[in-house]
Amino acid sequence: MATAEPTRADDTGPGPDVGPRPTVPAPQSGDHDRDPAPAPSPAPPPEPAPLADPVVEVERGSVPDGSASGGRPDPARRTSGVRSVLEPLRAWLLRHLVLSMTMLSGALHLVWFFTFANSGGDLAAQDAWAEFVGRHPDSAYNLAWYGGMHPVSYSMVSPYLMSVLGVRTTMMIAGTLSAGLLTLILLRCRPVKNPVWPALAGVFALLCNAASGRVTFGLGNMFALAAVAVVFCWPYRWRYKRWAKALCAAPLAALATMGSPVAGLFVGIVAVALFLQKRRPGAWALGLAPTAVVGVSAWLFPFSGTQPMSFGSASLPLLFSAVVFAVVPRDWKTVRITAAVYGLGVLGVWLISSQIGSNITRLSMLVSGVVLLAALPFAVPRSRKWYVIVLSSLLFVGWIGFKSVDDVVRTTPAASWARELAPLVNELQEVGAKKGRVEVVPARSHREASALAPYVNLARGWNRQADMERNPLFYDDTLNSANYHEWLQRWAVHFVVVPKEALDGDGGERERQLVQRGLPYLEQIWGDANWQLFKVTDPASLAEPNAVVQRAEQGEMTIDVKKAGRILIRIPYSPWLSIVDAQGKSLKPPQETQESKDRSDGEPKTYDNVNGCLFETEEDAEGDKWTMLLAPKAGIYRLAAPYQLPRGTPCPDALKEQP
Repeated sequence: MATAEPTRADDTGPGPDVGPRPTVPAPQSGDHDRDPAPAPSPAPPPEPAPLADPVVEVERGSVPDGSASGGRPDPARRTSGVRSVLEPLRAWLLRHLVLSMTMLSGALHLVWFFTFANSGGDLAAQDAWAEFVGRHPDSAYNLAWYGGMHPVSYSMVSPYLMSVLGVRTTMMIAGTLSAGLLTLILLRCRPVKNPVWPALAGVFALLCNAASGRVTFGLGNMFALAAVAVVFCWPYRWRYKRWAKALCAAPLAALATMGSPVAGLFVGIVAVALFLQKRRPGAWALGLAPTAVVGVSAWLFPFSGTQPMSFGSASLPLLFSAVVFAVVPRDWKTVRITAAVYGLGVLGVWLISSQIGSNITRLSMLVSGVVLLAALPFAVPRSRKWYVIVLSSLLFVGWIGFKSVDDVVRTTPAASWARELAPLVNELQEVGAKKGRVEVVPARSHREASALAPYVNLARGWNRQADMERNPLFYDDTLNSANYHEWLQRWAVHFVVVPKEALDGDGGERERQLVQRGLPYLEQIWGDANWQLFKVTDPASLAEPNAVVQRAEQGEMTIDVKKAGRILIRIPYSPWLSIVDAQGKSLKPPQETQESKDRSDGEPKTYDNVNGCLFETEEDAEGDKWTMLLAPKAGIYRLAAPYQLPRGTPCPDALKEQP
């Protein structure tokens, strides 16, 4: 996201060239990468000579075809037949660098798709969200994970787009277009002497992001790069059209945040850097929309959680931000301020627990190498600064390369998830697992989050922030027989599944050891070579008292209420929860009686509660706030969360206070 000082951004004049520029010949028909330059006087073209290294020779005003600057080429240096074929191709690729990098990134993402795109890790989470919104596109609350989660708390647009295009197709499109946008930004930044190697570093970083399975972030990053490109690559002839620039950049910045809040954070960092330079038009265009998106989504779709971040996770981003600040030219103010703001942000996130946590490292993993290689031509060869840049660039490649390989190895699920899952699903259906929740000890690949969510409601899933917030006993080394039993009852878990494969961290291994050691409240009822299934002998009901859960599914829960009154439902409260009919249509909430309307102000109000209503309970000893159903009569009640305004089926305050 951080770039060198742009040309013609925020009404600045064209100014003198700061340094040599990449070779971009006069555009041919249909080539709009640059404003057209005056055509030179025609001259007989010299015969091609061997190409020099593009890293050194790609400069403004010289056509990278290997031609000599004058005289006839030496016949002794005429190229061979193969070389004469390759040289025009290389020259064409360098003249059309944006297209070249886009094509290269697309090809590499195709390789990723056919080789390393597994179904574990972050891809498992994204598969689960895409499948949920595909089955329940009108549902604002997913009951299959952690008792209930809003899809929007994960991403406002990516689950729906992934459901339509496919998770991996979305990743390929986002990564490919991001490479082109990043290259365009590099080409339009006048101080960047040679954009070839920085662009290649960006392609490599985007490929590593795909290997790690970060589709949602990749989508948001694509919109973020587009927003930054609008501000930094705005045509000079439109320099006075500020509103047009804002109307283009702001929606893209908003889409970046809707796609991934982490990508929106990075757009905000660039906005802060522009604001500190008093370049207010670009700062407002990039900064206001993400702030509005975050505020509205937090209000409409509340979510709380903590993403861990160790010092080891923070160390390399801090190092790279310091190196970038120190080694880039001093007149690259936008880059240096962005690096400083980002470094302070990393330090703050490390010191203060938040939902951001280790996610903030992704900006460094994406652009550190790009910026370092862009600054390399400004360092004197073999000087101290030159060695720092080279070694830091190598460290960057090793860091993200190792992390990506580790993610692929660690998240590749066992073959049993694809080939041997049917017996487990069949057994869960036969024992009536849909009447309660199922705890699956999380596999290292987290494949259970997508493989089992369509069939049963999981006590957990794959969202580290929610898991640490709602299930801290698996992270604070306090797990034992007593608090595990309390946790199973608290979340109305009826069955526990233990995979016979590598599990998630120390918490997963401790949970498996505890279950397999034998517990008085767990009874093994089934098992094979891949799984063990345990039944909780004294499970808590999802709804009590005087109620029986008939079916708990991803998008709806059906409850048979035996007696009118207050029914505690162990679903974390959401204002979107509604009481619906058999067709899923929300029923009317309690209506104020005519007699109550005729009373004077200050007198108690009365309501007709015909269909029932819902409200949030007070926080209990464990810090949970559940959903309370106020049932006016016995019968069948269905809970769902359709998108609608006003939200849900809330109880009026007067009914909440009644005994």
